[in-house]
Amino acid sequence: MTIRQTTLDFPSPNNHARGRFIIGACNAMAADWIDRWPEWPGMIRALIIHGPRCSGKTHLASIWTETSGATTLTHLKDGIDYLDPTQHYVFDGLAPTSDWPDDMVFLALTRFTGAAGSLLMLADQSPASMPWKLADVASRLAVINTAQITTPDDAMLHDLLQKLADDKGLALDEDIITYIVKRMERRYESAVHTIQALDEMSITEKKKVNLSMARKILNDGQATLF
Repeated sequence: MTIRQTTLDFPSPNNHARGRFIIGACNAMAADWIDRWPEWPGMIRALIIHGPRCSGKTHLASIWTETSGATTLTHLKDGIDYLDPTQHYVFDGLAPTSDWPDDMVFLALTRFTGAAGSLLMLADQSPASMPWKLADVASRLAVINTAQITTPDDAMLHDLLQKLADDKGLALDEDIITYIVKRMERRYESAVHTIQALDEMSITEKKKVNLSMARKILNDGQATLF
């Protein structure tokens, strides 16, 4: 494994650098698949990474894009004529919606079957739980390599909070991180929002973050608004 430390989907100049990815039990499989490219098996050289918002899917896609030179797409509603099956693409936000019409997704998967190009698909849901109208779309997605990013454990939340704070230039003592981890909701979004709230409070009060601030944010439920 060559991917090491960093934050997940949080605005920062170096947020998506390869050497700044936090590896944990929740995302190790997804990171390993990114490292395996271009040796992705299957008739379609593709990978689906699915998991919660702010869980690092975009970060992994950025790492892969730097390696592969891929183009990122957020929809296929304008058709697929521009898709070159010898090139590489990220389908960001794949879901059975108007942005990803069933017929266009089916044609795209057909175009990349047996081709030299690659597809990295990012989704909130697993392929099996997506209610596609065309059975052919579901069946083709079902045989594509898949990696899930799961709920973060305490170790991941600890490292994530620390890194998000560092990216904000926010001094966060160990006792504050420990306090937050023990009491926050186990979601990546909650970690992001907690740091945002602490940063705003620190600026407003013109004080270094302290335990009282963390307690207020958690008690007010500001870390679970998403």
